Amino acid sequence: MTTRDETAGPANGEDGGTGPLVEAPADAVPGEVVLRLTDVVKTFPGVRALDGVQLEVRAGEVHCLLGQNGAGKSTLIKVLAGVHRPDSGRVEWRGQPAEFANPQAAMRAGIATIYQELDLVEDLSVAENAFLGHEPRRAGFVRRGWMARRTREILGRLGHGEIPPGRMVRALPAAGKQIVSMARALSHEARLIIMDEPSAVLAHDEVGNLFRIIRELTGQGIAVIYISHRMEEIREIGDRVTVLKDGRTTAANLPARDTPTRDLVARMTGRTIEFVFPDRPTGSATGAELLRVDGLTRAGEFADVSLRVRAGEIVGIAGLVGSGRSELLETVYGARRAHAGTVRMAGRALRPGSVGAAVRAGMGMAPEERKSQALLLGEPVYRNVTLATFGRYARLGFTDAGRERAEAGRIADSLELRPRDVRRPVRTLSGGNQQKVVVGRWLLGDTRLLLLDEPTRGVDVGARAELYQVIRELAARGVGVLLVSSEVPEVLGLADRVLVMREGRMVREAPAGELDENTVLDLVMAGSLMEGAPA
Repeated sequence: MTTRDETAGPANGEDGGTGPLVEAPADAVPGEVVLRLTDVVKTFPGVRALDGVQLEVRAGEVHCLLGQNGAGKSTLIKVLAGVHRPDSGRVEWRGQPAEFANPQAAMRAGIATIYQELDLVEDLSVAENAFLGHEPRRAGFVRRGWMARRTREILGRLGHGEIPPGRMVRALPAAGKQIVSMARALSHEARLIIMDEPSAVLAHDEVGNLFRIIRELTGQGIAVIYISHRMEEIREIGDRVTVLKDGRTTAANLPARDTPTRDLVARMTGRTIEFVFPDRPTGSATGAELLRVDGLTRAGEFADVSLRVRAGEIVGIAGLVGSGRSELLETVYGARRAHAGTVRMAGRALRPGSVGAAVRAGMGMAPEERKSQALLLGEPVYRNVTLATFGRYARLGFTDAGRERAEAGRIADSLELRPRDVRRPVRTLSGGNQQKVVVGRWLLGDTRLLLLDEPTRGVDVGARAELYQVIRELAARGVGVLLVSSEVPEVLGLADRVLVMREGRMVREAPAGELDENTVLDLVMAGSLMEGAPA
């Protein structure tokens, strides 16, 4: 396929930015089936990842794909993106049988994919990532100036014109990297864009901008496959829904706005989930104070933060991406060094900037970026579970791997890890099951306080309910929990007490039962008359 980048002139609207994000394919017919999968099967050693999948996607629609972690969504995406070839079944693209030999072939055919785990090159610039693999050239030389201007235009229409095209991707926060991945997809002449959990790292106000972009794309006749575990997003942006369970299609072409949530959950899990959150214990926490943070400050990130967590209490921090909440958690844990203030565990001050001191005091943390910060992806599940307590299984230079596996197996059973085999490399697990491994690591140790940063990011509704139950059971055993989440209902439904954070400062503290979603969103986004209420 010849792209506009390789021809003589720039894209329409390059200078003024008044044209559409993309131009409609000349032969796009809204409502026409552009992609059809029939009985698609993909098998890996010991695992039948796809077992006769059916899928139909039309031009100009948002087709939502639902399923628990491990249902086969990621494998299906990779089949469409040319990463995997199906073992059997039929893939039709624009009315013709198709088999993409590699991702470049899928991209040339008009299929762009935005992965949940972003596939960006961190040591290249934003513009270089946006046009990676199809750099515009003239007389054999890359047209870097044109590439930068076009990238700036795309970023502007994505609502993020503040991101410099020349900035190295590694210098961007997670939300910024997501925007660059979207810019890459939009730099192609795509007819189908696959979005895997695109809102997972976006702030609340950025999700609305994402939906505006999607509506513009579909208005141009482009099809979108949208994968999300957030039912409210499916309702707002989706047209039709297909559900996967255990590699099979359990429902196809359901109306996104009208199908009851109970029915969707039942199709995903084989059961209905009436109550996502465990019952909150009556009365206030009566345990001793575990964590005391006083005046904690890191210049440019957060300032003068004070908070308390008691034994058996779940404290939630609500705030937008960029409010300083994740940086606060990492500073409490010692992964960042505070510029001012103190952190005390059970009355004893912790050495600033020392993770080892925090762990020895009984603190554990499950970070937001589990793959890069918490897991050894090439190692088996059991080794990842025992990572924080490895010394228990080593003696005289030898490791008792049998005991390691037995202890990790017990944790896997308690968390309903799927698949159950703790000898599998942890990279082969779905996102939700990887998160269970990270949380399970601290169940083996003498953890008194657990810090959770976005504990259910990318986790399906069934696995979320299981994780919520685990967190509540930990609190019942006297473990203190301090969690950060972008999802306000999650904070309000799981925490006993809620701290609201905006622009690096705590603006409200209250029992969860005294707050509602609208009040919290008002505080974190635009402020309200309640701002500045005493914490």
